[in-house]
Amino acid sequence: MSGEEVRERDVRTPRSATGVVITQLVAYAALLIVAALVSIWPSDPVLIVWTILVAVTGLGALLRWWPFDDTFRTSVVERMVSGLAGICAFVAAGIVVPHLVRDPGAATSRASITSWAVVFGILVTVLVIVGFITQMLRTVRSHLIRSLSHAVFGGIACVSAAGWCFLPVFIAIALTSGGGKHVAGVVIVMAVVLLILLSLGAAAASWGREGAEDGSHDYIGVALLPVMIGGIAMYMATLAMYFLIF
Repeated sequence: MSGEEVRERDVRTPRSATGVVITQLVAYAALLIVAALVSIWPSDPVLIVWTILVAVTGLGALLRWWPFDDTFRTSVVERMVSGLAGICAFVAAGIVVPHLVRDPGAATSRASITSWAVVFGILVTVLVIVGFITQMLRTVRSHLIRSLSHAVFGGIACVSAAGWCFLPVFIAIALTSGGGKHVAGVVIVMAVVLLILLSLGAAAASWGREGAEDGSHDYIGVALLPVMIGGIAMYMATLAMYFLIF
């Protein structure tokens, strides 16, 4: 490796990692700010627009900057299947989120909040099955495990992104009146979610540095992947808060 190549590699690597971190911070800040505004005016139209906004920006950005370097044909199939599964997850979230934000303590809220977990499980199962089928239909099955993991992981990220739709629900539950148990629960759950998001961010930064070495990954897609997956952490936090408070 020549000196010029070494210098180019040293310059590209930190720049890619920095881009990953900045992209993640912007995405998280936008989600938090908009969700806080939605919580101030939790009408059905506003909540539906919130769900659509997260779906369009999250799914659209990840599918546009797909972070996996598969063949063109494989990539198109993966994006189509992942996008369709993600849309189904967002539709399910759009059905239950308005009811949960309006009255998180209602008797029917338990069934509503757990129903999305059922949808998530079904979609992930379908993604695994479809992933196996598409890989078996390939004429040349080189890098089979790698391609399968890309297909399933990308699909799970698109489905998990719908978990961010529950952020206004989390805020609504956190703002309900309660004693010391309530405050302690909010702090503990938020700390766990923050730890998960930081861990995912660190993994993405590492992947971004590796991708910068050979130019195989787009840093925007790499940055958005853990943000999307972080949606399931937000849903689990909302679920934990619900059962803790109510």
